[in-house]
Amino acid sequence: MDSQTLDYQRVIDEALRLLYSHHYRLMSRLLPRAVEQVQMSDEELMAELRASPLGRVLQRLAAVAQGKLSERRERILENIELVLQLLFWAPGAEDYSVPRSFWESELGRLLSQAKYRAYEPSELVSIGKAAQDLGVTRPTIYRWMDERKLEYVRDEHSGRTFIIRRDVEALRQQLQQSA
Repeated sequence: MDSQTLDYQRVIDEALRLLYSHHYRLMSRLLPRAVEQVQMSDEELMAELRASPLGRVLQRLAAVAQGKLSERRERILENIELVLQLLFWAPGAEDYSVPRSFWESELGRLLSQAKYRAYEPSELVSIGKAAQDLGVTRPTIYRWMDERKLEYVRDEHSGRTFIIRRDVEALRQQLQQSA
């Protein structure tokens, strides 16, 4: 295994542990007897978590992020959405939001790179170009990104953030129709 694969495995393991501990905490309050019966070593638990559907999703996303696996865009985006919902959608909430700081975390960078690889360069525009095309400032673009009005990707290798071209075009048409 190369060092990047090891790093991704550590990131995946940390995410799985985080979600498992959250699940365990909820289950211990909902069904205490169900969690009392689970007795595993840390190694056994990690093996189970890695083999779980979520563990397999994270492994595939890591392979996509590394350029080792090519998958349909829809599947990549669905899997990223699944992970984000598990991490950020609180019970009882109508929606969720991802803090911008998440994308600076190791897991955020993994998901971001997988998402970036789902698009062709011609399907992306810079933040400056999106602001120019929409006739707004860069802070407005960032606000729309946070509000999920504009879908975006970040290339972790270059550090640049790009907006999905079709979203810019759709929003431009909406703005023109409402003007």
